[in-house]
Amino acid sequence: MEQIIKIIKINNEEEYRTFLKKLPAYRSLLYRFTKFSIDSAVHKEELQDLQEALNIKNRRKRISFLYDRACDIIDEYNAKHGVSCCYSSEGICEDPKHQKKKNGCCFLCYLQSPSGCPTRNLSCKLYFCDHMCKKYRPLTMDDIDLLRMFSWSEREIIKSNVFIKRETYINLLCLGSYLMFCIYSVIKFYRIKL
Repeated sequence: MEQIIKIIKINNEEEYRTFLKKLPAYRSLLYRFTKFSIDSAVHKEELQDLQEALNIKNRRKRISFLYDRACDIIDEYNAKHGVSCCYSSEGICEDPKHQKKKNGCCFLCYLQSPSGCPTRNLSCKLYFCDHMCKKYRPLTMDDIDLLRMFSWSEREIIKSNVFIKRETYINLLCLGSYLMFCIYSVIKFYRIKL
């Protein structure tokens, strides 16, 4: 089938918010053969990422792009604003409530190594304890417009999918079933306990 080009012009904040509300429709099967071109005077960087994501028609590739780009956005923001957990030279957290935890993780993650986390986990990158939230203003899911490309169930998975490798995370997002995620989480919990 011949590809259709859809040009979207965004001139102000109101039009940008309207565009974000239309994202679920734009990523649906109705626009399967549509190539998006977004011309905007506002939010150019965010819209460039959204345009690229909308133009990826393979679901797994789109999810991988969104996942990796969201991780990059968080890392870039944290580097720019100096947001980082404070650990001593022994790897112990500065917050008295978390001093049993080591190597950059507030929990006892089985993936943790002496040098820190060996994987990129979006849920972990979005998590900050109360101590950190008092010191910094970390990004939340609502701050990253790219995450609006995910469905409700995929966003629920993103909110609480810690302690797993990137590949497993992508598989759960591709599956997109919150029920399957809950079943997987229970199995993961028992594996960690054993």
